[in-house]
Amino acid sequence: MNASAAFVSPTQLSDDDYDGEWVNLEGSVQNLDTQGQRATFEVTDGNHSTRVVYEGTLPETMGENRIVVAKGRVEGDTLVAKQLSVRAHEGSERPAEAR
Repeated sequence: MNASAAFVSPTQLSDDDYDGEWVNLEGSVQNLDTQGQRATFEVTDGNHSTRVVYEGTLPETMGENRIVVAKGRVEGDTLVAKQLSVRAHEGSERPAEAR
């Protein structure tokens, strides 16, 4: 995995060509569907959504409307995530340095 992957929003992914690149996609989780060790969901920023596919154990705090960073490779209009992290602080409670 590329340690210096850029942080991007779903809007940035829809506006620019990131196909084949490693990114850290940040946004709100929507339409979470889990089947065994495979999860699919959308990450949205309110303007656009990006489909995410992840295989592995989900973080315990993962859920609808939680802020997540999905690190993975962009394949067309989907992010194939290799790592997920759920933000500890969301919205106005997030520290300023994390916004």
